[in-house]
Amino acid sequence: MPLYGALFIFLARIGDVSVGTLRVVHTVRGNRWIAAALALVEAGIWIVAVRQVFNQLDNYWNVVGYAAGFSTGTFVGITLERWIASGWIIARIISRDAPEVIRNTLLQHNFGATTVRGEGRDGDVLILFVVAPRRRGRQLLDIVRVADPDAFVTVDPVSSATGGHLPAIASASVRK
Repeated sequence: MPLYGALFIFLARIGDVSVGTLRVVHTVRGNRWIAAALALVEAGIWIVAVRQVFNQLDNYWNVVGYAAGFSTGTFVGITLERWIASGWIIARIISRDAPEVIRNTLLQHNFGATTVRGEGRDGDVLILFVVAPRRRGRQLLDIVRVADPDAFVTVDPVSSATGGHLPAIASASVRK
């Protein structure tokens, strides 16, 4: 049955593209061994899927399954990566109205915060630097929004960090 082959290709492509998305994340973060293992799995699944396509070039459903699997695999891979939310972020928070409230609330929720005095367009400001697990990023932003909806916040991934008040296990996983 031609549709069974297309369904197999579709599912295989979801698998290899999802694994590929995670491989790229680990590659960017410098996790060579994890990235290499994921590359092995990704390539193996891809070879099986593409072989199925080339074995039946006259079945256009296989091409549709291949393309749809690639598209769906991209969506699933990004969804998985967001769900896993591995890694660390740094947030820079600038608040004119409630920096102390933000800092105290962050500390109450087990976030570390370093405060630096700065000067903005409209005068003196306090800048808070927070390094946190990426999975807690939404919580951090919610705390800031409640305390000061007008705060300026930037968030970036952290590629390397050491020392400070990061938990010992966290410091080891962030350090390269």
